[in-house]
Amino acid sequence: TFPVKVGDECLVIFADRCIDFWWQNGGVQEPVDDRVHDLSDAFCIVGPQSQAQKISGISTSGAQLRTDDGAAFVEVAAGHNITVKTPGALTATAEGGTTITSPTITLNGNVTINGNLSQGMGESGGAATMLGPVTVTNDVKAGGKSLMTHTHGGVQTGGGNTGAPN
Repeated sequence: TFPVKVGDECLVIFADRCIDFWWQNGGVQEPVDDRVHDLSDAFCIVGPQSQAQKISGISTSGAQLRTDDGAAFVEVAAGHNITVKTPGALTATAEGGTTITSPTITLNGNVTINGNLSQGMGESGGAATMLGPVTVTNDVKAGGKSLMTHTHGGVQTGGGNTGAPN
């Protein structure tokens, strides 16, 4: 959709003849009425602007879909770069799922995940590296062993070490 406000500039084009049958059926049609240059047969093209109302800061390096003030935009630029920028919130909904394929993905800012997180789910698994500290509210399992409930065998008093976790 394209929001149109009262006072927006536009170009109005009047058809020479009645367009009712064309409007309803498409294709080449005979006029159903003898009217000419009637308001009923007009088109309004929103977007062309006078010099007094023109949008400033037009990008000369890419195609943009943007707000009038230019603060929010989607740009497809030369070099195949796509940029999305907004001073507001960015929301995306994909009912069928989302796949991003990229050699690297950088997230700047805090990340909240509402749902499960799976990592390295391929045949050979995968590696994870975190520059801590890492705080976990509940249990952590490594190799099937619970950090909170595992036990050790071979416990002896003194300076010796325990056996491996059970």
